[in-house]
Amino acid sequence: MVTSIITMKMATENEIETGELLFSPPTDVTLASGRWRRQRAIRFVAFGSVILGLAATRLGYFVATGDLITLSLHASSSPYFLPALLLLVLVAVMVLPTIALGKSPHISFEPKDIAVDFGSIRGLGPEVAEVKRTLEVFVYRDRFDKEMGGQARRGVLFEGPPGTGKTLMAKAMAKQAHVPFLYASASSFQAMYYGQTNRKIRAYFKALRKAARRNGGAIGFIDEFDAIGASRSNYGSGSGEGVTGVVSELLVQMQSFEMPTRSRRLFKAILGPVPLFRSYFNEPIEVPNVLLVAATNRVADLDPALIRPGRFDRIINFGLPSRNERMDLIEFFLSSRSHSADLDVMLNRERIASKTMGYTPAMIERLFDEALVIATRDCMKQMTYSNVEEAVLTVSIGLPRSETYPPSQRVAIATHEAGHAVMAWASGKNRVVEMVSILKRGPSLGATLHQMPEESFLETRSDLHSMIMIALGGMVAEEVLLGEPSSGAASDLVSATHTAARCVGMYGMEGIYFSLGMPGGGTRDDVARVLNDPKARDLLEDLLERLYKDTVSVIKVHRDLVAKVTDALMEHEELTRDELMNILPLISDSVLDLRDS
Repeated sequence: MVTSIITMKMATENEIETGELLFSPPTDVTLASGRWRRQRAIRFVAFGSVILGLAATRLGYFVATGDLITLSLHASSSPYFLPALLLLVLVAVMVLPTIALGKSPHISFEPKDIAVDFGSIRGLGPEVAEVKRTLEVFVYRDRFDKEMGGQARRGVLFEGPPGTGKTLMAKAMAKQAHVPFLYASASSFQAMYYGQTNRKIRAYFKALRKAARRNGGAIGFIDEFDAIGASRSNYGSGSGEGVTGVVSELLVQMQSFEMPTRSRRLFKAILGPVPLFRSYFNEPIEVPNVLLVAATNRVADLDPALIRPGRFDRIINFGLPSRNERMDLIEFFLSSRSHSADLDVMLNRERIASKTMGYTPAMIERLFDEALVIATRDCMKQMTYSNVEEAVLTVSIGLPRSETYPPSQRVAIATHEAGHAVMAWASGKNRVVEMVSILKRGPSLGATLHQMPEESFLETRSDLHSMIMIALGGMVAEEVLLGEPSSGAASDLVSATHTAARCVGMYGMEGIYFSLGMPGGGTRDDVARVLNDPKARDLLEDLLERLYKDTVSVIKVHRDLVAKVTDALMEHEELTRDELMNILPLISDSVLDLRDS
């Protein structure tokens, strides 16, 4: 741990394991909170003494003059009493709803109410480390400012897909800093009346400043921030509230932490001209220690003025967990769930990590909950590895339905899926077939699950060509073995066309070296951009035609394997990876380059 002027208490091994980050007391947050409480107590005593003195003086006057009995109220006998009361009710009915509509929509959490800490966050090692550094500067803001001459971060933007732990991270920050956590969703700021959205934003930042003054600091969190922070360039330059007015209000409020409080403005107006108090009101205003955290999965849509330094000083990307991070998540989630011994076997855990490539932490947690539901359905008290495998299929492609297909269609579906499986097998080390099924799941009449055997961050030309040929394998198998294809290849053709369009128009793999994915192309759809360009369309058709012929060659050479897989599917309906290994021989290299002599 690096030692600096901003001193942190060295954590013990137990504290590191539990994710606790302990700061050496007293932090600037606790010192500021203590100062506010002392000032508040002094103001309370002074104001209370003045009020009690005035009341005692007035009461003494009535006692001395003998008019104490005349203090009884006779206002009810006045002819103006009822009209005044009615007017007061009407004003309340008209004003109170308006005040309520402009109220801040946040929900405030005290540190003791938050159950999440850094030990509850797994699979986000670099993100947690960066957040801890930000939090360290937050709790030692005064020292960072006065001793080191720096300026603490005012805003941190969490960017990433849903379910990657952005909200949990913000809660853990508030828990560790021991400051209030003001949560609000961006949609809760939106109102139907003109000007009310801006009022809610002002009320929220006012509540943040107030909480920070009382407790030495406060953390605000706005979820789905793009709902109120979208770029103004997409909506013209209108002067109404709309998006332009809301973003402008956000820009102002994110730099309004130096605003004086209402009581300071009042006392300055009254006592400012007095020479005795003039020097006090000329002193710099103490800026409340506020850290605003926002979360979005569409950072590109935010207004550039919002994400510049001085507003959101740091953007932290929450990506999908890597294989090692998924292994950590699997261990963490299984530790709190009842499971059998086969899920403690490292090989099975590695298989789960491989099957969950592309999953977010929330999806992995939901996967184990689904496996527990399946175990409960089978009258078991523990989930097994087979339950997790079934949960993967359920989450990926839906619940199985045992449809009674006509015999000819059943053969066509089995042949179609066998074609996909054999083409994936022919890719050699590039793909691993996890499961083949002819059970109806969701809209699919069958399914073939295959994936890369190892974590992959790039796709080569041969990888993409293999994916296209695997997609075409089902239709080709029907044509070669049954004499004609069926309509079941519709979604496969969509997938093959989309992959081929990326090869042609975006990746420069097929003879076009400028990207059709550049902004301003008239459409965001990659396939549409390729189809609208005559040269790219011709290359796309040539690529698909060439790979279709190659797929026909491979299926003809291995038609006996397609027939074996078809027969096995007709008998068992679903084949696992181990069952397929008994049918398909082991190969070390791709055989997709085979041609029919």
